[in-house]
Amino acid sequence: MKKIFLFLIIYSFVISCKNTPKYTQIKTSNEITNEVYFADKTIISAHRAGKGIEGYPENCLETIQFLFKKGIRSFEIDIFESSDGELFLMHDDNLGRTATGEGAVSKLRKEKLLMSYLIDDFGKVTPYRIPFLKDVLAWSKKNNVHLMLDFKKGISYEKVVALVRAEKMENQVVLISYNVGQAEKLHQVAPEMLLSVPARNDDELNRILQTNIPREKMVAFTGTRLSDESLYKRLASLRIPAILGTLGNLDKRAEARGNHLYKEWAAMGIQIFSTDRPLDIDL
Repeated sequence: MKKIFLFLIIYSFVISCKNTPKYTQIKTSNEITNEVYFADKTIISAHRAGKGIEGYPENCLETIQFLFKKGIRSFEIDIFESSDGELFLMHDDNLGRTATGEGAVSKLRKEKLLMSYLIDDFGKVTPYRIPFLKDVLAWSKKNNVHLMLDFKKGISYEKVVALVRAEKMENQVVLISYNVGQAEKLHQVAPEMLLSVPARNDDELNRILQTNIPREKMVAFTGTRLSDESLYKRLASLRIPAILGTLGNLDKRAEARGNHLYKEWAAMGIQIFSTDRPLDIDL
């Protein structure tokens, strides 16, 4: 009986390993540099923590946990602050589309926001609540998940950075900036952390290189359209990882013409895909 029991345990383990998706894992290092994003394969990052999944809303901890079980280890999330100073996840300025209720999220108190239920992309109300940023950071720390933090308008960089430090997530986050001024401000507030900087063309890249932000702290967002391959080669020569936002048109193109396109784009020199189709990309 013992031999049969041991065989069943080993067999179950082998089967579970075979069914585990072969996504790229991100190796966390105590030294915070962008080298962690130069992996053996292009890293899949779920835009808004996962979209288009029935029963699982965007910017939801349970969606992150669902995708984690499928092998995803990187997530872009949106952060806003309630009227009483709590940090939550949500993309929209108002309740209604992704959560029940109504009103501007930044003008509502924590108690009111916690009464809402999140809504998936198909209009179905789920049992999930709007998550606190601190809970998402804590879970991500425990499970070696990497996050790209997108700041809603008017949010305090200092407050978010303080929470990231409190949860000891400094080496597992990328702070997203959309212009040189924002990048410089974020670097001033969090000089130890990585930054997503705009580099959709050579002019934008030149402007960001003229700042005092170290290259090893940069991850280059190259836009939601394909750039000339020379830009990706230049970034590679500078040892700056390139993010391609396939969300939107490129994801739709791959859905219509075939997922083999992701491999072609990866071969151009892309280190990270920010995508609305994280489970459809097989590299």
